[in-house]
Amino acid sequence: MLYSEIKERENRFITALKIVFPLLLLIGIFFHSYQLFPHTSINFILLILLIPIYVYYTVYLIYYGFQTSLIDPITKTFTRAEIIAKIKKINDRENTAVIFLHVNNLSDINERYGINNGDLVLRQFIQKLEFFLREHRFKKVAIGRYSSDSFLLYLKHPHKELRHLLTIFTKSVQNVGISNIEIKVAFSLLSAAYDSDTHNLIERLLMLIEEQKKSEETTPHIKLNQFHMIIDEAIKQHQLFFKYQPSLSLQTEQISILEVLIRMESHIYGSLSKQQIQRIVNHTGYEMAFDEKVFELLVEEIEPLLQKELLFSVEISPVTLRNLSFKRYLLTLLSQHKIDPHRFILEITEQKSYENMHRFREIIESYQEVGFKIALGNFGGNNCGFEYLKHLPIDLVKFDIEFTKKIEDPKYQQLLLHYVELIQTLHIQSMVKFVDKEALLEKIKEIRPDFIQGFCISKPKNLEQIVGDIL
Repeated sequence: MLYSEIKERENRFITALKIVFPLLLLIGIFFHSYQLFPHTSINFILLILLIPIYVYYTVYLIYYGFQTSLIDPITKTFTRAEIIAKIKKINDRENTAVIFLHVNNLSDINERYGINNGDLVLRQFIQKLEFFLREHRFKKVAIGRYSSDSFLLYLKHPHKELRHLLTIFTKSVQNVGISNIEIKVAFSLLSAAYDSDTHNLIERLLMLIEEQKKSEETTPHIKLNQFHMIIDEAIKQHQLFFKYQPSLSLQTEQISILEVLIRMESHIYGSLSKQQIQRIVNHTGYEMAFDEKVFELLVEEIEPLLQKELLFSVEISPVTLRNLSFKRYLLTLLSQHKIDPHRFILEITEQKSYENMHRFREIIESYQEVGFKIALGNFGGNNCGFEYLKHLPIDLVKFDIEFTKKIEDPKYQQLLLHYVELIQTLHIQSMVKFVDKEALLEKIKEIRPDFIQGFCISKPKNLEQIVGDIL
């Protein structure tokens, strides 16, 4: 139970006592009235008048109690007025930090999933925060809802350590999500002594939130030796998990590709996406071991989905792809599970092009000869995708998110349109991703890529959900 809920209960208990004690007094007066007062009609009338007065008093207390509730009805945190009042009363301002938490994508959550689900996300977010703080020995923490998508709290603790703890918490929540809904969180922190005027303090916290650079997922602040330990543990203990995002074929109007989204569990940092750790995986030499473990666990999990003619798109390291022992491993693994290689699309993305392009072409052709398809990811982004398109036998091109984000820009519209036409003349299929609104879906359909992926088609789902939808 939140500290704010405990205080609200205390407040209501006091209100109940204010109602009960006068009632007991009134009952006592009526029972002993003949002993206390002369038997006159005036005294009788006065005693009777006490009843409506008490009723009015009770109704007033109940009404006032609801009007002066200490907590927000949705999140059960303190109201804005209450949390600001508490911040004003902080005694040791030098050693106390005021924290502003902001849910960056609440409006997007409300639009996609409905307001009720948005409220549920906020409530569970606060519960996770309270549990996290309790785990780190912070008790009776006053958390208040400042606005629809932001919260205030204060803690007496060294500011540097607090910043580190809050970074861990926000990254963990963002990586895991809440009720299968992605949540993006930012925070700012200042000493309570920053300004004696609480409103100025909060304004500065808001400015710090605005100044933060907006970015996609970034690599967490984890030391290299910790990364070694986390990755090694995940590989050895099979702590890799999958979600599947369907892609719609415009030709058949059916779901034909499932993109495999890989996450790795860490006890300390929560769930980490492959994108977050890919650079470290590469630098520490774990790329092939990581990709092998992905396929080992994946082929066991997807068995129920093999009844349908679906393709599974898996992103792997180009370094892994170029290692022929990986191809042998893959063929042996699929043979053991009696799975045809043609069911898999191997997706690669590389910043700098491989020097020996002729050799790379031979390697890719050897994969294609046994049935695998090869895809280029983030095409048109900051990578060597166009160079690879010129020299390598590619089967599928997946466009970078920038084309979808800037589709209203006529230049990007024309670029995407002509890229799709060019790619199709080369007998290569194309996919546009991150299509999350109906208006955008209709616009992309006019461009006619082979596949469309995004929340308008389906959000990422676990195996159980996918099986329920497809089978």
